[in-house]
Amino acid sequence: MINFSIKNTIILYTFLLITILLAPQSQLLANESKSIDDQVKEISYLLMCPVCQGQSVGESNSNLAHDMRDIVRKQLEDGKSKEEILTYFVNSYGESILASPPPKGINWLLWLLPGVAIIFGGLGITLFLYKSQANKTKKQVTPQNTKPEVNNNYIKRIEEELEKDDS
Repeated sequence: MINFSIKNTIILYTFLLITILLAPQSQLLANESKSIDDQVKEISYLLMCPVCQGQSVGESNSNLAHDMRDIVRKQLEDGKSKEEILTYFVNSYGESILASPPPKGINWLLWLLPGVAIIFGGLGITLFLYKSQANKTKKQVTPQNTKPEVNNNYIKRIEEELEKDDS
């Protein structure tokens, strides 16, 4: 049986918040040590192929996708960052070239709804567990009447006679 308390819940949520906040910083450190080939692969999966239906530049074998990967490689060798390369392609092809929508305008909903759903789901589970734990405690405290109530006078008299005989 899980012993559930508000203190444990606060510790869990604090740990999750710290993990979420530190994840992007660990990815920045990982990006600095990647080779150019790895960076080309990563950036090419962030771009959609303009001539292929539903494929990223990294997945596509079209001539245009090969050319786009070559452009990404050249720009990385020139010292440009991932954001600068993505901006170059957005300026050339529009925002539809990006594999994931940028977080602005109505697209904020696409970025925020999963996080909000996770938070409300966690709060709902926490509330459910807290209430179920409180109900278990309440049930243990209340004494239960072991004798059923009898409405029939004849049965009451028989029980009284049996109790006299037992003593």
